[in-house]
Amino acid sequence: MKKQNPAVPRALLLIIIGLMNTVFIRPEDVGSWKNDVGIGLLILAAIQIVYLFVALRKRRKVES
Repeated sequence: MKKQNPAVPRALLLIIIGLMNTVFIRPEDVGSWKNDVGIGLLILAAIQIVYLFVALRKRRKVES
């Protein structure tokens, strides 16, 4: 049985929460700490996605 990678659901969760705190934020919360946390989470999600693609490319090179 193949081990599941928790990085994919974690990246999706970071994207969803980050978008909720930046794009879909209430007008009265714009400029608050929630907006800063949302931007930070989106940055973490981008780093996680880049890491996933690099790991996938390495795995494909090893298998071929």
